[in-house]
Amino acid sequence: MNKAKWIQGFTGLFVIGILITFVLGLRVQGDTVGIGDPSYDFQLEDYSGEMYQLSDFEGKPVVLNFFSTWCKPCEAQAPEMMQFTEEYDGDVQVFTIVKSESKRAVERFIEKTGFTDKTYVFDFDLHVSQRYGVIGQPETVIIDENGIVVDHIVGSVTRDVVAKKVSDLIKE
Repeated sequence: MNKAKWIQGFTGLFVIGILITFVLGLRVQGDTVGIGDPSYDFQLEDYSGEMYQLSDFEGKPVVLNFFSTWCKPCEAQAPEMMQFTEEYDGDVQVFTIVKSESKRAVERFIEKTGFTDKTYVFDFDLHVSQRYGVIGQPETVIIDENGIVVDHIVGSVTRDVVAKKVSDLIKE
């Protein structure tokens, strides 16, 4: 009898947890920025403590690459994103947004991989990730020079894919 009550209680808690997750997901979904919407203006800190505000880069395309150090696809695409960042430096602002991880985790990632990147910024509380509807990693959001979201790519990207997506956005 005790076992049956325990199973019923556990099942009830599980169902309640699913409902709470669903309701919270609906609430966040209403605030989510999608393709064609004005970008969500954020201010995030980089590895050295410098603050970056998205609106400061209006007038040039911006690539937001959402990333986690433990994510193998993120690690696999890091060299591609580094190559893109180097090639398009000055024409496109690239932010590698570290999702809910410490600076120390990124430091260990850099030590392990050698992937230095001056654009790591930290979304410690996942607020920016939620506003852009990012639920996994890697995900890449492309914003045009007017601050409008023009693409949201789920999964790994290559240098060529990102370059093709932003080539029409770069002012000559």
